[in-house]
Amino acid sequence: MRKVGIHIRHILLSKYFSRLFWYSVFIVIFPVIVLGGFSYYKSSGIALQKVNEGNAQVTLQTKLRIEQFLKTVDAASLQLVSSPLVNNAMDRELSYKEFQLIQDLREQIQRIQSYELGIQDIQLINMSKRWVLENSGVYRFDDYAVNMDLIYIKNTKNSFWTGSFSNNPLTTTIGKGQSLQLIRRLPLNSQAPQMVVVIKINPGEISKLVENIPGIGKTFVLDETNNVLASHDGSLNGRLFPMKEPLREMLSSDHPPETFQSEWMEQMVSINLIQSTYNDWKYVTLIPIAEVTRESRSIGWITFLICLGIMAVASALVYLQSRNMYSPIRKLYEAVRGASGTASSSVNDLSSQDEFQYISERFQTMRLTQNEMETQMQRQTQQLKDYFVLKLLQGHVNTVDITGEWKWSQFPSEWHMKAVLVTQIDTFEGVRFREGDKDLLLFAINNIVSELVPADSRLNPILIHPSQVTVVGSNTEDREDFKNKLYTAAEKIQAAVSSFLGLQISIGISRPYSEWSDMPKAFHEGQEALKYRIKAGQAAVIFIEDQQPVHHVKPYYLEAVAGDMLDAIKLLEIGRVHELLGQFMKEVFSRECTHQEYQVSLIRLLIEFIDLANQMGVSWDWTDNRNPSFFERLLELNSSADIERWFREDIIGRILEAVEQSRTVQDTSITEQVLRMIHEQQETDLTLEACAARLHFHPSHVKRVFRRDVGVSFSEYVSTHRLQTAKKWLTHSSMKISEIAERLQYNNAQNFIRYFRKMEGMTPGQYREQYKA
Repeated sequence: MRKVGIHIRHILLSKYFSRLFWYSVFIVIFPVIVLGGFSYYKSSGIALQKVNEGNAQVTLQTKLRIEQFLKTVDAASLQLVSSPLVNNAMDRELSYKEFQLIQDLREQIQRIQSYELGIQDIQLINMSKRWVLENSGVYRFDDYAVNMDLIYIKNTKNSFWTGSFSNNPLTTTIGKGQSLQLIRRLPLNSQAPQMVVVIKINPGEISKLVENIPGIGKTFVLDETNNVLASHDGSLNGRLFPMKEPLREMLSSDHPPETFQSEWMEQMVSINLIQSTYNDWKYVTLIPIAEVTRESRSIGWITFLICLGIMAVASALVYLQSRNMYSPIRKLYEAVRGASGTASSSVNDLSSQDEFQYISERFQTMRLTQNEMETQMQRQTQQLKDYFVLKLLQGHVNTVDITGEWKWSQFPSEWHMKAVLVTQIDTFEGVRFREGDKDLLLFAINNIVSELVPADSRLNPILIHPSQVTVVGSNTEDREDFKNKLYTAAEKIQAAVSSFLGLQISIGISRPYSEWSDMPKAFHEGQEALKYRIKAGQAAVIFIEDQQPVHHVKPYYLEAVAGDMLDAIKLLEIGRVHELLGQFMKEVFSRECTHQEYQVSLIRLLIEFIDLANQMGVSWDWTDNRNPSFFERLLELNSSADIERWFREDIIGRILEAVEQSRTVQDTSITEQVLRMIHEQQETDLTLEACAARLHFHPSHVKRVFRRDVGVSFSEYVSTHRLQTAKKWLTHSSMKISEIAERLQYNNAQNFIRYFRKMEGMTPGQYREQYKA
């Protein structure tokens, strides 16, 4: 029993079962609810329609009965106003002399005041002669404390009905009270009536006609201004009919509907309205809708109970059928959940999960896992193939491994010829990439090779820093044809890399081999081929067998050119140095040698440069392990142009800077010593040759250095200095002019005077007189 209870609880808490159950319940119950609601709505509507139709007939009967009564009173009034006696009284003034006339008029009035008609009083109001006659007697018109002109002037009908209540202007001071009044004007069709006949009827007579009407509604008789003239209980008689704006608009309309619904006295009512064409009165019957639908509520309750029973039976059947439909889904859900390793679950877990959603998620997860495993297997397969190529090039794979352990890699054992292509980047100068991007660029080049070289003609391309390596094979046995295919493939790779990456690459190609065991040797040959870039230049496709000489030649070194280059450096002849460096590089690479022999010549030249630099005091930082040494850097360079540029800028340039700096310090010392000699020995016969001899330099060198540093020649500076000394002696001493000329090494006084006049524009004597203090 406990297991059954848990099973039922799991079913009830299942999202899928809940949706299935409630959807089925909705499919079954919704039509029942719609049918029951429609039945109740229809029955209520039919009942209301029938009641409205019945009350419309009642309202019409009420209208006919009341109008019949009013027309009877109207006929009696017409008999009164048509009598000669009344017409004769219009032009008579009633006084005590007209006693007989008054008596006849009162008899005439009392004759039509029958009990059946319910006439309270009849008034004869003579407006031209200013008198009033009624049951209680004759009165002067002035005794009426009201102005009656407006009610007659506004209404131009010969006869009309109106209500008389406490504020009615036809209420006399003698006979106050409520009444309905029929007013006739005499003469007929006159714009200014002379006499008015007023017949007063007790409103109770009309109310009796309303009270005796059968039905469940409330009937009201309203005048043209919506005042209540009569009602079923008389509580609203004489008042304005209570109503809100929607009902007021309906009642005030020229063509109101006969039946409509509105709110009245805080409840919804159905209204039957008939407007009389006889006196413009409105006959209104109000039926509370709640009263009308009271009878249909019993039908509603019966319908509700029937529907409730149907829903209960349907729910039970739906539950049983839903459980049968849910059972296989439940089994599938538990199987999937058990397969995922989460077989034990709490009730809360079950209620928070949808079975189909969970099964869908699990299948999607399984599919994604399968795809990931397939992708991972493919990736690992590619990595294993790369690893196999690496081991093959390193010599760790033999023919037995190829046919056995590595057979799964679909190794192309039918190739007759095989070669290795080794690709390296030439330089990063003039491109948008840097040295640090080298690994990524090699990876990109590896992908380009994979796209360009057909998969059936190569093994997996791999990266062996700093190179990209590809093993290429062919079924052909023609050696030249295979080499042409290799060259074509290399050119395509170079063009693609230049187009997509903007880089220059060189490709070294080994000799063709037929055995897989020769692949390590082929890889080494591809690397060796790239070292001949120092001769072939950049963006080269180099076959190793086209570069290596058949026999080795005797090592050759251009000692004379190297010696001249070192001398030119010492003399700071920069143009000469560059010219000799170009000559050296050209002659070295013009010989057919191995790349090792090229490197030996270049290393010897580098050693001589380093030795000269040490002599000139250039300090090299040999302790910086972050940068390669000069020898390592030299061996890394790939082309003769790069090697020549490196020698010119990095090696010779630094040595020239040191030589020039040393020469500048030496020249500065020469100029200072010559100036000191001129100042100290101005009274001697001092010459440039004598100064150069004392300083142990050639006179031309001293002359050039002195002119460069001072800006004038040696003789010009000596003459200027002696002239300044002479001017000083002329103004600050009493020496004779001849004595000054002799001491300053002029040949005679006349030469001194002519020179002084030429330079200063006056003789020495004139200068002394003018400037001596």
